[in-house]
Amino acid sequence: MKDKIVLGLSGNNWQMEGIRPGEGVKLGFHELPHDITGDAFNWAYAKVPGDVYTDLWRSGRIDDPHFGRNSMKAKWVPELEWWYKRQFDVPGEMKGKRIQLVLEGVDYACDVFFNGQLLGTQEGMFSVHKYEITELVNFDTLRFGTNVLMIRLHPAPRRYSKVAGRKPAWHGDYWVSLPPTGIWKPVYIEAMGDVIIENTYVTSKIAENSAELTVELELDNKIGQNREVNISIDVQGLNFESNNYNNHSIEKLKPGLNTLQIPLKVTNPQLWYPWDLGDQNLYKLQVSIKEEESLLDETESTFGIREITMAMNPGFTEDQVENPWTVMINGKRHFMRSGTWGGPPDIFMGRAHPHKYRKLIQLAKEANLNNLRIFGWHPTEIPLFYQLCNEAGITVWQDVLPIASLSLPEDEAFKEAVLNEAVNVVKQIRNNPCLVILEGGEEIFMTAANRPYNLQFMNELGEAIRPYHDLQYIPASPLSDEVSQSLGFKPNESYHANDLFYGEGEWVMETYFPSLDYAVIPELAISSCPNVESIKKFIPENELWPPGPSWGHHWADFDVFRTLNYEVLGTQATNSLEEFVEATQIAQGTIFQYALEHFRRRKPKTSAVTICHYITFAPDMKWGIVDYYQEKKKSFFDVQRAFQPLLISLQFDKRRWLPGEDFEAEVWIVNDYYQSFNNHQVEIRLLDQERKVIEEATLMVDTIEADSARKFGSFKSAVPEVLGDQFYVEMTLSDEEGIVVSANEYLLLVANQEEELARIKEIGAEAMEIKQKYGWASYYRYFPGLGGEDGIPEADEKLPTATGFGD
Repeated sequence: MKDKIVLGLSGNNWQMEGIRPGEGVKLGFHELPHDITGDAFNWAYAKVPGDVYTDLWRSGRIDDPHFGRNSMKAKWVPELEWWYKRQFDVPGEMKGKRIQLVLEGVDYACDVFFNGQLLGTQEGMFSVHKYEITELVNFDTLRFGTNVLMIRLHPAPRRYSKVAGRKPAWHGDYWVSLPPTGIWKPVYIEAMGDVIIENTYVTSKIAENSAELTVELELDNKIGQNREVNISIDVQGLNFESNNYNNHSIEKLKPGLNTLQIPLKVTNPQLWYPWDLGDQNLYKLQVSIKEEESLLDETESTFGIREITMAMNPGFTEDQVENPWTVMINGKRHFMRSGTWGGPPDIFMGRAHPHKYRKLIQLAKEANLNNLRIFGWHPTEIPLFYQLCNEAGITVWQDVLPIASLSLPEDEAFKEAVLNEAVNVVKQIRNNPCLVILEGGEEIFMTAANRPYNLQFMNELGEAIRPYHDLQYIPASPLSDEVSQSLGFKPNESYHANDLFYGEGEWVMETYFPSLDYAVIPELAISSCPNVESIKKFIPENELWPPGPSWGHHWADFDVFRTLNYEVLGTQATNSLEEFVEATQIAQGTIFQYALEHFRRRKPKTSAVTICHYITFAPDMKWGIVDYYQEKKKSFFDVQRAFQPLLISLQFDKRRWLPGEDFEAEVWIVNDYYQSFNNHQVEIRLLDQERKVIEEATLMVDTIEADSARKFGSFKSAVPEVLGDQFYVEMTLSDEEGIVVSANEYLLLVANQEEELARIKEIGAEAMEIKQKYGWASYYRYFPGLGGEDGIPEADEKLPTATGFGD
């Protein structure tokens, strides 16, 4: 018997058509024959994996939903069911084997037909579905193929609460328009014997010069009788040279599912680490199942040898923090310099190309991130994402399923479906060494009507997946806001540091962030505009400046921008497109820098801080330090500096100083490496607005301890004399050979702190007043021409533009 055979059905050789719900079966779409009858000649061509909207856009049926407000014109798409057709020949080599059709992921629900026969109906976009088709396959060959696969996509869901956990929300404060739908993962046929390897899982215990592996196999014996099979397990280095390690055994299988645990010892194991703690050594696991000389099934997967333990954060009492929040990887502290992964690279999976994943992971590492947090507004990712994180040494803090900001239905069938989906997801991703924390829900208690029920649900989710992984599980994020504390959580666990953004002038960075005393910060949100050239790609030319309604549709919070621009720069910067965009990026970067360095200096009391977001999945005027087009914003470089593993940092209590006043700050060095450094030198320069040096100082550093954060000295200098000017502080840390190993800089203002803080509050109060009139989410508040205001021209008379811009 020959080896296992896989016939991929992904690619461009698909067709698609939409029709009113229920009408496709009435017309016999599911029974389309393989002969050339013309029944599908006028169907559009499509690509799988992909999505319906992208296929419609490519065929010219809808305009690009990312451009302007086009997405509002495509709201008819979810009202239809969409049929996808794939016609193909099956190779004769598959004869005599068990043949199954595999759908790795369909968003969200579908009926599957093969050669006119209904194979089944499935719901949930994350579970893999397999269908036995051995007796239905046609081995005849014709030009266009003699087998017809028809997939009927149900109309896309319209209520997130009914599908939460098995589909991410398609609404939020950066996307509201269209619920994605489509065949978003590969489709293929595989032929093998009648024992199928359903899952493999490798765990390891590291000893001195060895690692004891346990290879867990889930095998499905399709024959209704006991049998003996030969199992071969081979392990060897994937990205490095190593010995081959193997185990050959004879195992007895009962009918149906069997779980086996097979030991394997690896000598001199090469461990996997995040990129700033060590190498990213990966191993290849090969498993084959034979009966006598007949190969029944085989599989190959990747894993890393590493041990994760969790440690308590020092500095808190048991009444403040009860959960361990410090990730220890192979005994080394992993301070998580993180960003929320607002992915995939495109909300329309047909446009989320592999090269975009590669670019975004590369940029994350370039920005000195060593962790990405997939939180509950976003889906569990495709295998390529985790592969790239494994290779790059970027760990992943994973919400198991997309569950965010809702009251969960109190329905046992709903709960059972979600818990089953969670188990399936964990089994799919658990071999990736990049995974370090699993989490239940995102802001799942904040707005819930029945908060105790949501907590019970999250706890039950944790129990459901517990047998299938060995990581820390956290029921939700955050755990220490007022609502979570009312449910019994401790006051200093985790907190979303988003109040500066949503507070509209109520705080400034220098008073807000130092007031936060938490073990971890899973979110820290500040927004900015994309680059001007990026904006021109999705905003119509006549709406570029002054900003037109498409800005609002793409979530431009003009009031927040103006408030934060003024806080950071002393100006709202509304005179031109270029000035405004640059100001928002400088404001975002400056705030991120101040906050990130503050929390890093708290190490080890704080063990993680996460910018919100690193990226988002659509062109928007909101989040990210890398925009939808994979272009770096100015804020990217501020985060890059603040996240240097070896960081020279300046701690100061305010950003505005009076002319001639003494600027005072503390000099800190944060070292996330497990390596000490000796005989280094700090150079500090205070410069005026023209970058002319006013004061210089040098500080000698004897020893920088490994894995440390420590104050090394102070710096004082007179502030420039011109009120309203900016000034800068530059710092370098050099080794004994004069090589700069860390560099940093800060933007500050010559201004009256008290007067300017009062003005910031005024700007914020104006914004709050408008929000009370229009609502917190309506962008009509910025465009009187859209709000039906008496005496204001409607859009048919004059293009509405945002108030206060370019006037």
